[in-house]
Amino acid sequence: MSYPPAPPPPPGPPLGAVPEKMPGTTKGAVVLLWIVFGFGICGGGALAFGYSVLASLEEQGDAVIPDSYMPIMIASIVQLLIWTVLRAVFAVKIAHRSAGARKGAIILESVGVLLSIVSWLITPDIEMTGANTAGNTAGSVVGALIGIALAATIIGLLSTADSKHWCSE
Repeated sequence: MSYPPAPPPPPGPPLGAVPEKMPGTTKGAVVLLWIVFGFGICGGGALAFGYSVLASLEEQGDAVIPDSYMPIMIASIVQLLIWTVLRAVFAVKIAHRSAGARKGAIILESVGVLLSIVSWLITPDIEMTGANTAGNTAGSVVGALIGIALAATIIGLLSTADSKHWCSE
């Protein structure tokens, strides 16, 4: 006795299959990682330029810089460069569905937010003679707040169920 052929499977991906197209939340996080990568390149150059300007101003006697400030600035430049490279690596790997890269990006951005807050608390003031530093301080605060907002958005987008599902391989 012969049985009739089995009916064809229903249309669509098999149950539990990983989507073929990157979800919008994940794509948004990857795009933001690339944007922040670009900011990191620009910020690294600006910090290096700022370091050389401050050192020059101090040599000329136009600025009084606490001894602890320059090591903090050098550490900030190194940290920024490391973060910039890691953001690019994580953006590429998340696009290729890496769960480790998704978790790494969340950790990286979380630590970055904490370091931003800590730097506000420990960075000493620079006493400039004959210059108004109020604009520089306001610009630094606005820049840091934008960075914190972008990091929080990346963390939120990568924490969604769609992003977890995309990066399940």
